[in-house]
Amino acid sequence: MTLSKQLTGKRVLVYGGGTGLGFACAWAMAEQGASIFLSGRREGVLRKAAEQLSKICRVAFEPGDATVVADIQRVTGKAVAAMEGLDTLVISAGTSGRTSIFDAEPEYFQGIVDHNIRPVFLASRYAVAHLLQAGGGSIIAISSMYGLVGQKERAAYCTAKAGVIGMVRAIALDLADKGVRANAICPGFVETELAVAVAQQEADPEAALRQRRIMHAIPRAGRAEEIGAAAVYLASDVSAFMTGQTMTLDGGYTIR
Repeated sequence: MTLSKQLTGKRVLVYGGGTGLGFACAWAMAEQGASIFLSGRREGVLRKAAEQLSKICRVAFEPGDATVVADIQRVTGKAVAAMEGLDTLVISAGTSGRTSIFDAEPEYFQGIVDHNIRPVFLASRYAVAHLLQAGGGSIIAISSMYGLVGQKERAAYCTAKAGVIGMVRAIALDLADKGVRANAICPGFVETELAVAVAQQEADPEAALRQRRIMHAIPRAGRAEEIGAAAVYLASDVSAFMTGQTMTLDGGYTIR
């Protein structure tokens, strides 16, 4: 007997889908039968990611900056045209960096906040009409365990990721009676391209990476495929009664 895939027929737009957790979500969803549309700032990265995904699913892509209204409008239109509709949205665009309250430059602080919060608002804002037209859907925002707890010298990132959680809750209430759900995933440390780049800002990057790998109660880094599996659940009909929530996959970090 052939088991049906959980996301057969789903049409997924993934911001930040060329690398890291966004690509992990796209791959996991593709394996479960979804059609995928990728967006991100780097066309070459998107093209390479799409080539990989094309082996297992229907895929297309369009570059764009997820903080720019015109780019989001263009990407959303291209995604809807390519997939003949849209019912699932994943927002994994964002950035991080050191922002100590003692010396963080206001412009740098604001940049980190904007690059984490604006994509969630803009992507949702311009996708919602299509989600409603599809008769229902799922918005999945990648937040962080640092949206739930503080972290030294990460004032901007903690602020932004907490803001993502708050926005998801508000969006969920706006859409709860219309068949569209919104939830957030809060990963612990996963060794993505962005995570390594942030560690490179430390005095001893290798020591910083080693410490982050074992800082969870379960003493290892999270795996990208574990975050992808959570996204599959949130996109699937199995989670139809879940909205406005945070799925925390942090190896127990926030319970200490």
